Amino acid sequence: MKKDWLLALGVVVVTVMAAVGLLRWLAPGLLGGPADLQLVQLDEKLPAYYRGVFQPEHLGIGEYLLKDPLTRIRARPLFPRFMNLGPNDILGFRNNSVPVAADIITIGDSMTYGNNAVMEHNWPSQLHAVLGRDAGSVYNMATGGWAAVQYLDMLNNAVAFEPRVVIIAFYTGNDPLESFQMVYGNQHWQHLIPDATLGPEDVPGLQDSSPEAGQWAVTFADGVQTVFTPALRLASNREHPAVRAGYNIVAEVARQAGALAQQHGIRLLFTIIPTKELVYAPKVAREQLTVPQDYSALVEAEQQNIEQLANSLRAVPGAGYIDVLAPLQTAALGAAPLYPEIENGHPVAAGYAVIGRALAANIGGLLPTPPLGLYTLVREDDYQVLLVNREGVWYFNSFDDVESNGWPAGVLPEIGLRDIVNLPHRGTVTTIDPQRFGPACCTQ
Repeated sequence: MKKDWLLALGVVVVTVMAAVGLLRWLAPGLLGGPADLQLVQLDEKLPAYYRGVFQPEHLGIGEYLLKDPLTRIRARPLFPRFMNLGPNDILGFRNNSVPVAADIITIGDSMTYGNNAVMEHNWPSQLHAVLGRDAGSVYNMATGGWAAVQYLDMLNNAVAFEPRVVIIAFYTGNDPLESFQMVYGNQHWQHLIPDATLGPEDVPGLQDSSPEAGQWAVTFADGVQTVFTPALRLASNREHPAVRAGYNIVAEVARQAGALAQQHGIRLLFTIIPTKELVYAPKVAREQLTVPQDYSALVEAEQQNIEQLANSLRAVPGAGYIDVLAPLQTAALGAAPLYPEIENGHPVAAGYAVIGRALAANIGGLLPTPPLGLYTLVREDDYQVLLVNREGVWYFNSFDDVESNGWPAGVLPEIGLRDIVNLPHRGTVTTIDPQRFGPACCTQ
């Protein structure tokens, strides 16, 4: 009998020890053990995170555009400033750093990345400069060579930054055909196919692919010079089944982006960046220049495509559309060049400034007023009284310190961590200084 009892006790002890060991392995925190001492093995289910982020072959100045199975191409991470490229952050986007949260996110192609200009002169930076402090943080998620499909893909990533506003900028110079190629050429995006009777081979090509084909050099009366490439841009705007399918893809991407933005409480704005040829069309007409057939065909077709696409964008629930064509055309009538003298179709700093100002004029009212004053930060069942002044965020340890600095008793407005995440945090208020920490510090 005693032997049976000892055997049963031994079984219980061994079982408990095994259970404790299993718990320590699977959930060490439940038993007070440090999780950082848990060993894991390298396998496909748990990829090595930092190996994926910091890849040695991606560092330094090498090939600028890298291949990607979903976005086709992406920009090299941590690319330094080099002429009018960079700097790129660790994600390969043109910013000095990656924020924890971003108030405004811009998504687009090289027109939004800012080819032909330093980062401070691309339109996202100039938008930020016009809005000033009210803009909060602006994060640019654009890459040259992208189109509508990649914009939608990036919006799915952008929600992680909890943006207030997202601006997606389409470009009529090549977005329709590049969107067509992505959807019809990559199985991952084939759910966006609008016409099953078409295939990748239906992309229209130029009759002459030489660099000089279809170019038109122009010198205006005020001395502004540039080279137009109407044949190249007409390829994405002419009447063709693949072009029409491309524009339908752009419109569908906009609808899906609108639904995603509404789901996350994001104010989504669209704009359409036109070709250089369409921007200068009123000036060409004013000077009664003799135009090539491709140029007149492009201007007519692109104008119609923009009007149709703009109507589709305006119809997206919860989203808005901002026109930049009219401001660009008005600015182009002046003597300041908006584009380079060569065939390159990207704006220079002055052209990006027009886009930035046009967008800023329609965005300011969509952003919340920056916090300033005394607030309650609620965290689950706890709360913290904090002050936001011109220096940044300060914390109070007691209501006595709050009252001693001149704040009257009363219910405080609540503030969330998202609202202060990008502000400098200065520490705890430990002195009585009403001018610095009282109501006087927060007068507008």
